[in-house]
Amino acid sequence: MQVLHAGKTNKNAFKALIAAEYSGVQVKMVENFEMGVSNKTPEFIKMNPLGKVPVLETPEGPVFESNAIARYVARSKVNNPICGSTLIDYGHIEQWIDFAAMEIDANIAKWLYPRLGYGVYLPPSEEAAIAALKRALGALNTHLASNTFLVGHFVTLADIIMTCNLYLGFSQIMTKSFTSEFPHVERYFWTLVNQPKIKKILGEVKQAVSLPPVPSKKPAAQPKETKTKAEPKKEAKKEVEKQAAKAEAAEEEEAPKPKPKNPLDLLPPSKMVLDDWKRLYSNTKTNFREVAIKGFWDMYDPEGYSLWFCDYKYNEENTVSFVTMNKVGGFLQRMDLARKYAFGKMLVIGANPPFKVKGLWLFRGQEIPQFVIDECYDMELYEWKKVDLSDAAQKERVNQMIEDCEPFEGEPLLDAKCFK
Repeated sequence: MQVLHAGKTNKNAFKALIAAEYSGVQVKMVENFEMGVSNKTPEFIKMNPLGKVPVLETPEGPVFESNAIARYVARSKVNNPICGSTLIDYGHIEQWIDFAAMEIDANIAKWLYPRLGYGVYLPPSEEAAIAALKRALGALNTHLASNTFLVGHFVTLADIIMTCNLYLGFSQIMTKSFTSEFPHVERYFWTLVNQPKIKKILGEVKQAVSLPPVPSKKPAAQPKETKTKAEPKKEAKKEVEKQAAKAEAAEEEEAPKPKPKNPLDLLPPSKMVLDDWKRLYSNTKTNFREVAIKGFWDMYDPEGYSLWFCDYKYNEENTVSFVTMNKVGGFLQRMDLARKYAFGKMLVIGANPPFKVKGLWLFRGQEIPQFVIDECYDMELYEWKKVDLSDAAQKERVNQMIEDCEPFEGEPLLDAKCFK
């Protein structure tokens, strides 16, 4: 008999319980477990010196760390299919388990726990956690665009651990407005939590409808009143002024610091108003060359903006049309952080695979913004070349890409997506 020491709502304990359901292994929850009490006893500390949960008590000895426990439970069944049947499947399962821990769970925790009071709430740290989480969910979304499960065609241990980690986010802090950016992740999560063996453990899952509020700092404790003889009015007035000064200073300390400006906001003003161009592009339905493209060059400010071509480095991988288009769509989703400073067109070209992916981007400033390079991992999948407007051929290529010319460079245009 294997006994699991943890609270009944611990999502890390759910990993082992779900793995047991899929493996036909019996795991029993310890009775009357009380967090902060049960895990402080000498008996528990002997099983895990850190006093952390969950811990699995087995006939061979204790196992701690939730992913290790889930692996132990799954491998208690010989040739268990949820562990993978080939070496490459095993490698991919381990890959996604690590991804779920380091990229999904860690960043959800950095976002959620300070809001619940388990740590100091710092807005810059929260922003960094959200950006990292979006990057991870974007990568996961791209993979799931052409895969129902993480590895193979059925539930594996990787799916069990990923689902439990996503469960914390979906149920506590990742609202619909946040997750709608990742439709394949949404489809995957709701598919998994409604699998009978998973639903048996998790129960009915509901998505968070709002963010947990930011914890407010507790007011300083007031000293207890003591009976003293009345002091002169002058001294009392000084004390009042002193207390008022302290209160004012405290208010100043509590005032939130302004967010640091994006370096692009500090550039000299440009004659080009990006929103005017985006509006012209969206509203032009006929005579595109005469209206939109002519308007673009009339607006364009080569000192305040720069144009860039991008070409996907691994076009030989683009063998399935819808997967290629989903790949491009995911890239545009992750570029959303640059919406205020950029305009882009992405083209998928070719009548037959492998399909070519090319793009044209307009960025504020003379270089690709560093925060885009840092946050959008897809950037490194493309070769980037700054447009030389003194080259008539390059300028015409810009016109073609804005216009969605078909055929483009002698090949049919399969799809065009715009970022605006």
